Amino acid sequence: MTTVELNGCAATPLGSYLKGIAVFRLVAEQADQQARAWWRNDALFLESSLDEDALIRFFLDSYSPTPILAPWNGGSGFYPKDSKAGIDAIAASDSPRFVEYRQAIATLRSLPEVERGKYEAAKDKPLEEERRTAIQRACRNELPERGVEWLDAAIGVASDDKRAFAPILGTGGNEGRLDYTNNFMERVSELLLQADKKAQAGELLRNALFASPAGGFRQKAAAGQFDPGRAGGANQGQGIEDDSMTNPWDFVLALEGTVAWSAGLYRRQGVSYSSVLCSPFTVRASNAGFGTASGENDSRAEIWTPLWEQRVAYPELKNLLREGRADVKGAPARNGLQFAEAAISLGVDRGLSKFVRYSLLKRRGDSYVALPAGVFPVATGYRSDADRVREIESILGDIDASENAKPLKRAVESTMFELLLHPGAGRTRAMMASLGRLLRRMATLDSIPLPWPRLDPKDWIEACGEDQIEVRVAAAVSSIWDPDVGAIRDQLVSGAKSFAWFGSSLPEKMIAVLKRRLLLASAAEADRNPLGGAYELHPGDPTVFIEHSTDDGLIEDLLFAFTCVNWRGFSRPANRNAEILPVFAILKHLFLARGLTNDEGENVRLQADGRILPLLESMRISDAAEIAEHRLRVAGLRPLKVEYAGGVDASRLGAALLIPVRNTKGFRNAVRAEQDDESVS
Repeated sequence: MTTVELNGCAATPLGSYLKGIAVFRLVAEQADQQARAWWRNDALFLESSLDEDALIRFFLDSYSPTPILAPWNGGSGFYPKDSKAGIDAIAASDSPRFVEYRQAIATLRSLPEVERGKYEAAKDKPLEEERRTAIQRACRNELPERGVEWLDAAIGVASDDKRAFAPILGTGGNEGRLDYTNNFMERVSELLLQADKKAQAGELLRNALFASPAGGFRQKAAAGQFDPGRAGGANQGQGIEDDSMTNPWDFVLALEGTVAWSAGLYRRQGVSYSSVLCSPFTVRASNAGFGTASGENDSRAEIWTPLWEQRVAYPELKNLLREGRADVKGAPARNGLQFAEAAISLGVDRGLSKFVRYSLLKRRGDSYVALPAGVFPVATGYRSDADRVREIESILGDIDASENAKPLKRAVESTMFELLLHPGAGRTRAMMASLGRLLRRMATLDSIPLPWPRLDPKDWIEACGEDQIEVRVAAAVSSIWDPDVGAIRDQLVSGAKSFAWFGSSLPEKMIAVLKRRLLLASAAEADRNPLGGAYELHPGDPTVFIEHSTDDGLIEDLLFAFTCVNWRGFSRPANRNAEILPVFAILKHLFLARGLTNDEGENVRLQADGRILPLLESMRISDAAEIAEHRLRVAGLRPLKVEYAGGVDASRLGAALLIPVRNTKGFRNAVRAEQDDESVS
């Protein structure tokens, strides 16, 4: 066995990938059934009984082209005004390698529906569709097995006569005015039926397979969507366009490669499958993963081509492609984002190393190009990230975003794709922040209710990075709930009666919510502060917030995202140990949800003093602390006398009183003095 590196068959562009698949398929089917292939450094390696020279001889002397025909298309060579150079050359040849091709042409030329198409203008669209469908059915019944393989790659016809076109082959083997099948016949006849051009054909073949230097490239030959670098001609645009210089072998082998990319999946899945999904590893277009939000409407579909690093036999690859759907929780992936989710488990289960993503974008008129849109490596151990993406996707599925909010929704999808591409807490945090921006826009400006909470708190706090203070503060505030006042989410939706998320800064908004919740508790004659949370912080954490050492924008975004967390039944303190700010401890004791135990062992339940927040808004921190000290003494506690010496932001101090904290020993000690005259500044 000999290993050959096919440098001319790179993983990109799509035509080059298909060319490599074609070489593997044709060698395995016509020369060596024991052939194996794999990808390394984005080049295809072929292991078989053929060395480089033998591989060249095989294609020049033995290769039997697949009967690639589309008599339902105008321009296919079957109708009077079509170019007939290729189809006539094959039909008239006596070469044994074209036996099946000649028989297929003769059979299809005799079809009554083809004869009718020669003389009747397609004025009645339904009748014309009926004629084309009849031809496709006849092709399935009359063509040899290799011809049916091509048919499966191009088109599917369901039992109810509905047709579905595989996007990899345009609309049934043509792309605008370019008919793939007729161009294939012209080029293969030039390469294999003109004896005087055999030397040139060999030189071009070496270029196609091994990227060897060659002359004799063909001008005025369409490249189709498979090679976007040649689709518009040399030096494209600005009035300096020219005809493409192409290697005819590239086109021939790309078409042969599409035969491996069979669309037989459509017949197994039934008519519920769309024309996009009838083709392996093909999904609807998604903007996720692109730098801009443009092009979804200009894209026909996405194709994800698999790469693998282990040796495989062609039957194994054929089964992979024939079964080539990616599932998300038992349902087929239907867009690029869902495919990225499925690719993690699919790649691991099937031994794939990566996928190359292509977007079929409209270029001019009805023409498309297969534009490479990135490489998606498949890594083991990251299925939990895919599961989290699916959870967020289910939330997005319930959101009916306004027109102005749709860019934010697309931004969430992009961060979801980035998380799948680069797993980790940072990307998870970015995804949640992006979700929070969307929810905040919808809740505060569009008055759209927040989604029903469904996320697991422990999982998502840890996934976002519990070591980040912004994560802890946002989670703690979003977990606030009280039996009389309800959850804090009620203060975040502008359409709700208790909406209070207004102000020009995060501290202002938090103070507004704090005031509203206290008023609601008073109206309900509650005997406690409605500020308890399922997730309580160490009382030193607010110090970082008060000192403005946090990213307020991130806290606000994450706070809205964490409203999707189901806090019911969850109770967990944040396990951190930070310095407690004495003035915060003095004030926060009046804003605790649960009671305290005084020096006599009595349970004391303190309620917020209505004078504290106005004093803090007036920058009178010392006066506010003095009131707190007095209230604590009256309750039987021995608070430290705090002398305010400046340096504390009063508005952030007031906002921090909303944050649920644990009643730790250090927190209690901050308000219990050994002697009444002891003070701290």
